[in-house]
Amino acid sequence: VDLLAPKTDTPRPKADYAAVLLQFAVFGAYTAVLPGLGFRIATLTYVAAANALMAPPRSARQWARVAAIALGATAVTYYVFEHYLHVLLPRGRWTDF
Repeated sequence: VDLLAPKTDTPRPKADYAAVLLQFAVFGAYTAVLPGLGFRIATLTYVAAANALMAPPRSARQWARVAAIALGATAVTYYVFEHYLHVLLPRGRWTDF
């Protein structure tokens, strides 16, 4: 008996290729609008959209979680790159933000 072989009695989840393609499309849209919107607005929107697609919110509390994660991830990333690493992130041509 091979102890390293996976158990066959547990079903494997079915791959969702459409969700993977949708995530790539959302990332492509993010990279397309990044120069126009700027890092902060585009990243906030991207993180919120990607998070909502992976775990669709069903209540106001879950939407608040999506917003908090997007805001927190954007703020931490912006602070680390701009203030700690001194990397200039794109400002939006449309927003100047």
